[in-house]
Amino acid sequence: HMWLESEVMAGSSSSSNSSSKKAKEGKSEVQKKLGDFFLHQIAMDTSPVYGEGFRAGHAAMVQHGLRRTLDHIKLTSSFPL
Repeated sequence: HMWLESEVMAGSSSSSNSSSKKAKEGKSEVQKKLGDFFLHQIAMDTSPVYGEGFRAGHAAMVQHGLRRTLDHIKLTSSFPL
């Protein structure tokens, strides 16, 4: 999700952190809309594992940061509260 979001955002600005030449040239409108569609699908998935699991993991990452979240998962096999 974070990678896809950065790719969608890279296409909407004049500067890009992506290393690909295509990304630096900018995304077409179709590519941007497709990226936005996939971001929405990931965030709104209703399945317990992919939908709820993603939202719990994303919330933990936003609150605690990626490294701390991953370290906690490694130690406890669960998301930090």
